[in-house]
Amino acid sequence: MKRTRRRSELASLAAWWAILTAALWLLATVCGQRTTLWGCAASAAFFVAVGEAGDRLRRRYTRRTAPDASRANAPGRGA
Repeated sequence: MKRTRRRSELASLAAWWAILTAALWLLATVCGQRTTLWGCAASAAFFVAVGEAGDRLRRRYTRRTAPDASRANAPGRGA
């Protein structure tokens, strides 16, 4: 099961990278900027890496700050 999850996560990252690469290249072309597809691909890889790192930090922070269900219903806790 972990192998399937890992593959789907990699496929998702590859899809986001390809879409972002195309979007950056198209935007640069429309704006009249001279750019290469390799440059856009490198920028897209950087953006995807930063986005994934931010998402993992957000998930970790949310998990740590979420109230623990077992402690929330303990005797002597609130209403």
